[in-house]
Amino acid sequence: MNTRYNYLIFLLTAILIASCGSEKTENTDTEITTNEVITISKSQFESSGMELGKPVKMNFTESIRANGNVVAAPSGMAQISSLLAGKIKRIAVNVGDQVSKGQILCTIESTEFIRLQQDFAEATGMLKASRAEFERQKLLAGDNIASQKIFLNAESDYKSLLAKVEGQKAILLLLGQNIEKVSQGAIQSDLNLFAPIAGYVANLQAETGAFAEPQKIIMELVDLNQLQLKLSVFEREMTGLKPGLKINFYSPNNTDEIFIGQVVAFSRAIDPETKAITVIGSIQQSEKAKLISGMYLEAEIFTGEREVMALPDEAILKSGETRLVIVRTSNDANEMKFITKEVQTGSNSNGFTEILNPEGLDNVLIKGGFNLVME
Repeated sequence: MNTRYNYLIFLLTAILIASCGSEKTENTDTEITTNEVITISKSQFESSGMELGKPVKMNFTESIRANGNVVAAPSGMAQISSLLAGKIKRIAVNVGDQVSKGQILCTIESTEFIRLQQDFAEATGMLKASRAEFERQKLLAGDNIASQKIFLNAESDYKSLLAKVEGQKAILLLLGQNIEKVSQGAIQSDLNLFAPIAGYVANLQAETGAFAEPQKIIMELVDLNQLQLKLSVFEREMTGLKPGLKINFYSPNNTDEIFIGQVVAFSRAIDPETKAITVIGSIQQSEKAKLISGMYLEAEIFTGEREVMALPDEAILKSGETRLVIVRTSNDANEMKFITKEVQTGSNSNGFTEILNPEGLDNVLIKGGFNLVME
């Protein structure tokens, strides 16, 4: 066991600290050995503002660390593409524009669209004649005037044409067309694409004059009112996770602005590659306007509280992987003796560190310990 009488060094250190005004010394790593004895005078202890204390009971908030993105709910996202091929005649919006549901987003010139309308109008007219012939042959067959074969052929022709018309009608309805007008021969050359949801144009991947291929994305819409959190939580940290828990989240680029959310749901399967589960969280409505879809964030999910014994962070000294405190062992008339003692630490909260072995720590130097061991 080494004994160090560092009066002179301690006095010089105290003078340097006093000259630095309000600057705070951080308990960074330094080489300290366990059971190291330090002796100082009482006047040194008092003049340097040192304080003694002991571990106190505190309620530490338990939390889970997570990261992820701000995303729109499935019903709050829309990818806009054309069902038919054609040339983009006009784009009516730009990135960042707010759009309402049903608003025209772009117009496509499509010969395929023209042919579809023509075929539907012609087939609709033919269907009336086919239905009439089918009904006539049905009556004749019932009176044994016409052969059953002729009736069956008429029935087959009618049903085949009916299926064709209904199929064309379904496509035209998907394209937002007025079936009654098309059936009467009102043919349009321009195919308008409409906004299926209200929101903002998040992405635009085409320009006027470009060829629009079926199913190729032209633009994307996002409803900011339906933004939510999509977080990843590792398997080892998911204990206590449940719907309703509070979430604090922030952008790593601006850690001072904290947003508040709540756990809504989480997946019941662990990703075999990341060893994590997906957690979906809600966002307060008033804060959604400050966020962007796709924004990366870090989060803390609060799972509850537990009672611990803790010391101020300043009382904990770091020496590599070892954590130590300075404990007073004697208090004579003119001098005070201290010894360094290794401690096992747990979590941290609001400037305090959990002590897992608090026994025998009744007189811990909770202020000024770092400067005392520096040489």
